[in-house]
Amino acid sequence: MSAPVRRMIAAAGGMEKGDIMQTILPSEFKRGMVLMLDGVPHWLEEFHISGTAQTKHKLHCRMRNLKTGRFVERAFAENERVAVAEAHVRRVQLSYQQGDDFVFTDVETYEEWTLSRDQIGNRQVFLKDDVEYKALFVEEKLVDIVLPPTMALRVVETGPAQKGGSDAAWKPARLETGLEIMVPLFIATGELVRVDTQERKYVGKETGEK
Repeated sequence: MSAPVRRMIAAAGGMEKGDIMQTILPSEFKRGMVLMLDGVPHWLEEFHISGTAQTKHKLHCRMRNLKTGRFVERAFAENERVAVAEAHVRRVQLSYQQGDDFVFTDVETYEEWTLSRDQIGNRQVFLKDDVEYKALFVEEKLVDIVLPPTMALRVVETGPAQKGGSDAAWKPARLETGLEIMVPLFIATGELVRVDTQERKYVGKETGEK
């Protein structure tokens, strides 16, 4: 096994003593930032503000712990400074699965990096070896991958296609990665459909075969 594979990046480590990391206020938060909480990187999924000028505003955040893959929620005071990690993006493809780990290859350098099943979580139904993903690196360690907004997936099991069916009538379908969604009646087994990776919903029939 190559040295990069043995690096098995299951999490980003904490900051070394003496390291300096930029801190920002909650008013500067943006979706997709990587915040460092207790030395662990967290992907900022979404947030909303509560409170008034009299009661003091708080920013309620939903984040994914990039070490465990679990979602956490936390409220930040408006004057609370939070460390933000400098994340670098590379392009990777899934190479293979080894036990509970997914091995990705950098499309330019061919280095191999690993994320655990826990880190991937339920997003594994969107992992395919012919798809290019954005990979987030913090301190030269792979901490997460970013799914494309939509993906083309093949239907491997569904009811018989009905001619004249419309988007108003639906049926269950199982896709090549194991994801189960609802599709229009006119969709047949073997066809490609485009799926919203956030909503996990059918968004259209893929016209170009791959």
